[in-house]
Amino acid sequence: MRRVARTYGPEEIRRAIGQVPRRRFAFLPTPLEACPRLSEQLGVRLWLKRDDQTGLAFGGNKTRNLEFRLAEALAAGADTLVFGVEVTSNSARQTTAAANKLGLRTVLFLRGDPPAGGPQGNLLLDLLLGAEVHFFHGDDAEMARAMAARADELRREGRRPFDINAAPMFAVASSLAYVESLLETREQMQAAGAFPQHVYMTSGSKGQAGLVLGRALLGERDRYRVVGVAVSKPDEDRRSAVAAIAQAAAARIGLEAQVGPEDVESERGFVGAGYGVPTPEGMAAIRLLAATEGVFLDPVYTGKGMAALLADVRSGRVAPGSDVVFVHTGGTPALFSFAAQLAAPVSQ
Repeated sequence: MRRVARTYGPEEIRRAIGQVPRRRFAFLPTPLEACPRLSEQLGVRLWLKRDDQTGLAFGGNKTRNLEFRLAEALAAGADTLVFGVEVTSNSARQTTAAANKLGLRTVLFLRGDPPAGGPQGNLLLDLLLGAEVHFFHGDDAEMARAMAARADELRREGRRPFDINAAPMFAVASSLAYVESLLETREQMQAAGAFPQHVYMTSGSKGQAGLVLGRALLGERDRYRVVGVAVSKPDEDRRSAVAAIAQAAAARIGLEAQVGPEDVESERGFVGAGYGVPTPEGMAAIRLLAATEGVFLDPVYTGKGMAALLADVRSGRVAPGSDVVFVHTGGTPALFSFAAQLAAPVSQ
């Protein structure tokens, strides 16, 4: 039987996070936007937490966690960041932009191939920002070896590289960032006379860990669902991974939390063929939000997350009249990498 955990007020949580070194990049708080036309269609009150509007290089959720990640890199004396992600990554774009603001160099290892028609979307922006880009095929262990080899070369050149993927703050930073995002959302909803029953976020694990942790620290575990929508084929132990990240983040800021796998709701049914591969449901969600609210989602992340939310509303899992928050994590540049698929209905 789980013992009753201590709870904290929002300002106490903010003070604890405030003790962690950071460099400010994001425009915060991000807006909370009501969606009246789509809400009317769905029979719920839908709200968008606009973390696509954090401001740095077209914005997105990664700007929040970079405030902590890059503070750690600077404390380590780095002058070069080495980072390995997917070729479509929003994180690569925002990391390179943040590094530029601090006068740091960025070396990216991007899993995938350059587009046959030339750079588009996030890759185009990575290059425009001046990142050194290496395309890569292989698993995480092979990528780590390739990054380590390049880091050794940089040291021989007299540089001071910092491996972001292997850094202690890599996962914790995302969790702390989304504790803060949840605090903002609650206050913005309270100002609007509302309170969420459901919070949806497209998340690999780290961002969702922050929402789950924030809910636990506030003592609101039973007040609303936090749903993390997967966009890649997840490990079976995703719920345990999310809980472990949440616990590590709580320990980093010196607060007591009890988060276990049973607190984590992971939706795996909207991945489709795999990471970065658009789905019909995701494309339909992109078109629906654009047509009703003038807001763009993307095919890699947020389109799939919104597809999950829409399915839950239409199935009745989300009850009519509920207040539902969708955390819009950004990704707009990816639209241009999928121009042919998105424009197909227009050209027919």
